[in-house]
Amino acid sequence: MNIMEMNRRSVLRVGASGVGLLALGAAGCRPTGQMQVAEARSAMGTVIVDDVIDHVLTTDSWPGAFGFVTFRTHDALHNGNPVRYIRTDTSDSGFAEREGLVHVPLLNSARGRGINNDFFVFDNGSPSVIRYAPGSERFTPLFEIKRISGQAAFDSADAIDRARDNGQIEVEDTGILVNYPLVQWPGGALTVDAAKEDYLGGGQLIEDINTNRDRVALKLHEAFPGSYYILTDASLAGPAGNMNVPVSPSTWQLNDYRATDRIWVFANGIEGSGAMGFQPGIFGNQAGHPAWSPFWDHYTLEWRDESEARLLTSAEEARELRDADVLREYNGVPPTHPQGFVVNCPVPVIGENMTSA
Repeated sequence: MNIMEMNRRSVLRVGASGVGLLALGAAGCRPTGQMQVAEARSAMGTVIVDDVIDHVLTTDSWPGAFGFVTFRTHDALHNGNPVRYIRTDTSDSGFAEREGLVHVPLLNSARGRGINNDFFVFDNGSPSVIRYAPGSERFTPLFEIKRISGQAAFDSADAIDRARDNGQIEVEDTGILVNYPLVQWPGGALTVDAAKEDYLGGGQLIEDINTNRDRVALKLHEAFPGSYYILTDASLAGPAGNMNVPVSPSTWQLNDYRATDRIWVFANGIEGSGAMGFQPGIFGNQAGHPAWSPFWDHYTLEWRDESEARLLTSAEEARELRDADVLREYNGVPPTHPQGFVVNCPVPVIGENMTSA
């Protein structure tokens, strides 16, 4: 299916009772309780990343309870081999405004900590170069932009290092950090979910990355408050494998410098479009808030008495019920507790939540 030709109907399936089914009916999974979805008038949201070409928040073109977002892709080199990436966030307000990215002030606290990747750009228009790619223990999609002037052109970070050490070039450390998730790299790529039934399924791509060489279409997931996100990598190998995304070990250290925001997903309770098949997750803050980050410190909540489950829509509710011991909290997910992990989930679209009580 070519996304650009796909039927973009965003109307929601409604049963005889009038309760929306979040497009789960076709998958044989219906929400419990009183959860329903908003009217289709809110189905588009507001794009906050300029590289977004197309999107819908929900669709009946597949059974899964997610929409899609199509990004423009960009090319770079790693050790002479091509990589492709998308652009979502930056630590610098001026760069965010110029490039149409989400400004994330929290990322500034990670600068100079030795945990970011390097992204070399050339004033002469030569292809950019990245230092680490998936498969390296140092890989992270959080890059610092480094600028090289003159007519030099290189295809690897090692070659740049040698030229700099020999006095052939000067490398400017701009101090600008960017979240540039990779979608294709030497020996790998994000994978396509052919069935499009589940949040994870066979991967996070809607169609093969080479269908249109300058763009990529990913699943678009809902979270509270008012945020629609993509899933691109995770710091811990086990969860990353389950998610069909690359491992980005260095992102775990972002917790040490408070460059993450918290996310809660639900292990039981109200069924819906969330990661584990229950209600959508909850961010500590809405995307674009100064305290928000696309790098989630991932937690899971479980209702101790599932008969008390109801739809929660804010961090305040989650914390209150956790502190009252109504909800059990796991660092990461139950199998990894107490070991947590960080997931990179940029938000390209904000808007009214489709799921409501």
